[in-house]
Amino acid sequence: MFNTQDKATPDAAIKASWERCKDQFNLTPSTSRPILRLRSAEVAPRLEEFTERSGGRLGIISELSNIAANAGHCLVVTDQDGVLVRLEGIGQDQTEFEHNGIALGSCWDERIAGTNGVSMALAQGAAFTVSGQDHFFTSLRHFACTALPLFDAENTALGAISLSMVDRRNTADYLFATQLLGAAADRIQRALFERRFAESMIVSVASSNQRDLLKRDELVAVNEAGVILGSTASAHLLAGQSEPGQLKGKAFELMFGTEAQSLEAVPGRVLSVPRGNHPALRVSARAPQGKTDTTTGWRRPADAPALRPKRQRMASSLRQLILGSEKMEVQCTRALTLYRRALPFVIEGESGTGKSSLIRALQTTQAAKAARILTIDCAALDDGDDDRAFFQTLLEQARVSGVLGVGDRGHVVLVLENVDEMPDYAQAGSRSLMAEIEERHLQPDDPRSLRVIATSRRSLRDAVARGAFRDDLYYLLATSTIRLPSLREREKPGLLAQTIASDLSESGAEITDEALSLITQCDWPGNLRELRNALQQALINGDGRRISALDLRETVRPRDPAPDSGAPTSPRIAYDERTMILDALTGTRWNIAQAARNLGMGRATIHRKMKKFGITRPT
Repeated sequence: MFNTQDKATPDAAIKASWERCKDQFNLTPSTSRPILRLRSAEVAPRLEEFTERSGGRLGIISELSNIAANAGHCLVVTDQDGVLVRLEGIGQDQTEFEHNGIALGSCWDERIAGTNGVSMALAQGAAFTVSGQDHFFTSLRHFACTALPLFDAENTALGAISLSMVDRRNTADYLFATQLLGAAADRIQRALFERRFAESMIVSVASSNQRDLLKRDELVAVNEAGVILGSTASAHLLAGQSEPGQLKGKAFELMFGTEAQSLEAVPGRVLSVPRGNHPALRVSARAPQGKTDTTTGWRRPADAPALRPKRQRMASSLRQLILGSEKMEVQCTRALTLYRRALPFVIEGESGTGKSSLIRALQTTQAAKAARILTIDCAALDDGDDDRAFFQTLLEQARVSGVLGVGDRGHVVLVLENVDEMPDYAQAGSRSLMAEIEERHLQPDDPRSLRVIATSRRSLRDAVARGAFRDDLYYLLATSTIRLPSLREREKPGLLAQTIASDLSESGAEITDEALSLITQCDWPGNLRELRNALQQALINGDGRRISALDLRETVRPRDPAPDSGAPTSPRIAYDERTMILDALTGTRWNIAQAARNLGMGRATIHRKMKKFGITRPT
């Protein structure tokens, strides 16, 4: 009954719908109770067909109905013809909805029900909100309806899901409904797709600059010849195509720039595929889950090497973070406990102390499925409309992930960097989100799928005292504060320096005692970041295998003595002349001319001193 219309802007689409209602369907806005209802006997086979095509009774629908009931909304499920086959969430107070046609068996075809959310979503093939005066019939104008089409594994419309509510003219209501239904529709199609192509190789494809908190990778099924068998609803957009059907039957390499077979050796390995002026694609694959079909499935060749187990690669381990510092170990252990309990917390520390590294390390230490991390730099948010809209969208997505969960994706981690510099409007929105999280955590069945971590280079409590940060948000966000010690406060910075140097050098690197002594005397205002840069430069200055105090001379300065101490300002290290000359020669691989220049002396002088100290070139 529905014909997909050419996609247009919402206002243009609604205007066109009104024109059809008046000119083609001869509908009258003031018609009393215009919605047609089918008998129960007519609805039952439609519900049975919808249930069969959608993979059985869907738990996600029950989750949505609970959310709708708590919010005072009703959840509407229609088939592909716009006939309402499931109505959930309105509880006992359903008179108003039913009186206006929102009832089991009601038909929301545009030719009967005029301009409405269900018909617009099915016609446009995308999320659509019709609110208030946008409805063609006056009897529906105190409602708002946000609807999304549901697609099967072949991208054929199954029907639609929608949230109907008394219209408060609050755009946040529409945005939340769009995000909530979008996450549910995505989960439904993925389940159908993975079942349909269980015996084929399934490739995950995503843009490298994905900023949507709820958006998951698109899925593409590929046979053993590298030909695309099917894809989820938006995969074609990543390939620069206008319709989903344009992918089927095409070579995966032609559409996405890499061979699917190149991913088969190590399932789960992520490749970055450049795309010229467009953001790179992140591509990974998993092996078939079931026994293959010889006609459409994917099979591992008999002579192919056995699959290697997937290695857990940690971006930054807790072990390296705590190396040489009991203070750091205590703080990291506390952070891990808070993270596992899904409690919000704040990480404070100077620039370069490892705040971001700690967050990445916490995620890799979880035995649960991998989390998705979305980081927002609060210092970069301005007061413009674009940033306000972006942050509002982010908050609604966070709410959805918190109340609906994230299915098979583990959990979502929202990281608020430089939270002490968060604008006032963002503080107000965050306060509302954190209050909801606190309330949900009191419920025994809360999935705790959303974690919130904030970072700050300065004391957030001090910001509250200055009136620069909301106290109510602070107490919601900082259930505990993790304070990372600076590098100068660590007990054994030399041990950490040795580990970093070994990581930076291809063959491992040695740090001399004199260099380690110099490292421990430096204040390191840039902390770990500055230390890493200094060691990298030292390896470049020297031979790449050994770091001496001479190699650190350009980047490392010992802390100045107190003004009244009377101590000398030169480095306080035991660095005798023989060791200095030997370090210079070793660092230049015994290039005497270069060593002399590094030491600021002539070649004749260095030859004389080599003879004096008995230094000879090694054989």
